[in-house]
Amino acid sequence: MKTKNKLPLLLCLTAFLTACTLPAPTPSPTATLDLALVGTIAAMTLEAIPTNTPAPLPTQAFTPTLTKTVTPTVTPTFVAPMLQFTGNTNCRKGPGTEYEVTIVVLSGQKTEAVGVSQDGNYWLIKNKGTQNCWVAKDFVQASGSVAALPTVMSPPTPSPVPPNAPAWSTYTFTCDFASGGNNLTMNLAWTDRSNNEEGYVVYRDEQPVVTLGANSTSYVDVSFVATGKSLSYRVEAFSNAGRASSSTINAACQ
Repeated sequence: MKTKNKLPLLLCLTAFLTACTLPAPTPSPTATLDLALVGTIAAMTLEAIPTNTPAPLPTQAFTPTLTKTVTPTVTPTFVAPMLQFTGNTNCRKGPGTEYEVTIVVLSGQKTEAVGVSQDGNYWLIKNKGTQNCWVAKDFVQASGSVAALPTVMSPPTPSPVPPNAPAWSTYTFTCDFASGGNNLTMNLAWTDRSNNEEGYVVYRDEQPVVTLGANSTSYVDVSFVATGKSLSYRVEAFSNAGRASSSTINAACQ
């Protein structure tokens, strides 16, 4: 039997054992925390911090201040409401033709208004010496503070009363010769005996010739009259309540 060479094996074993017995490396020093010292430092630090904490500032609610803009008030100057009449106008006890006429306001006259009717069609005017009365706006020019006038309630409506019949005051006529007869010019004048008429109608031979306004008192008529014939005339006052006529007069050319 051949003997194997054991030298390599021994060398390896020797090297291994040598490595196992080498001195261990020296460990790095580890810092050691001293807990007692830490506690002392912390206590000293707390003593150095002030313990008087300032009181919190009071909290105040913010309220915005509103600045009011003042607008100046302009007070209009009051001017007495005045009426000027552009025609003769009946002034009545109420705002309507169904009321009795108190006076007749003449054209050009000025007077003060103190009220207006509910329908806005009549002025209530100041009437010196008697009660205030109403005039229609048809023949009136207004000025001043008429917009400030109060609205006045209408008085009770009276029962309708026909106007009084007019009475003849004078009548005269002239004749101018014409072929077959004459041209007759008649001057009629009568007395207004009513204060609630709406107008007058003049009749010739019972045919209406003309319609006149309230308070009319005269009319001139020209008409042909045949030879031997005559003309008749009468005047009639009228209103919504009725009519009333004067007596009849006759005229003829010789």
